[in-house]
Parts: sequence; structure tokens; C-alpha cells
Amino acid sequence: MATEAYQQQINNELKSMDQRLYDLEEKMSSIDGKLTQVVDAILGNPLTKSGGFVEEISTLKSKIDALEEKVEKQEEFKKRIAWTVGIVVGALMLVDQLGRILSNFTS
Repeated sequence: MATEAYQQQINNELKSMDQRLYDLEEKMSSIDGKLTQVVDAILGNPLTKSGGFVEEISTLKSKIDALEEKVEKQEEFKKRIAWTVGIVVGALMLVDQLGRILSNFTS
């Protein structure tokens, strides 16, 4: 009788362990599916040809580089305009002074 009870206890523990193993396998399968979704979101999915976050970041980086280049060109243009205006104003002041000096000599 003791051996039957012992055998029953072992069978119950084996069934319990088998159920826990099944539950853990299900959880691992669920985690694997979720991990696959996360990796697809980050790196993209080759089957659906989606680029994921990495592709979006790369696209945004290229757009930012293009905008920085445009801003740099605009800043350079502003500098050229400022220098041109300065040179023109300086030349006009020089011509005005030369005109005043010449008018003083002739009077």
C-alpha cells in the first residue's frame, strides 16, 4: 500500500512537472513571438520589405543633413550680401569724401 501511495505521489508530481513544462514552453513561444515583433519593428521585416525604425532613422538623418546644408548655404549667402552692402556703402562714402575734397580744392 505504501508503494502504491508513493507511486501515486510520483505520478502526480510528474503530471505537475509536465504541466509546468508545457506552461513554460507556451510562455517561451509567446515571448519569442513578441521578440520577433520587436526586432521586426526595429530592424524591419525582409518579407514585407518594411524598413523599421532603423530605416526611418536613416531617412530622417539624410533629411537633417540636407536641411543643414541648405541652412549653411543661406548663411553663406547672408554673409556675401552683408559684405557686398558694406563694400558698396564704403565705396560711396569714399566717393563722397573724394568729392568733398575736390570741391574744397576747386573753391
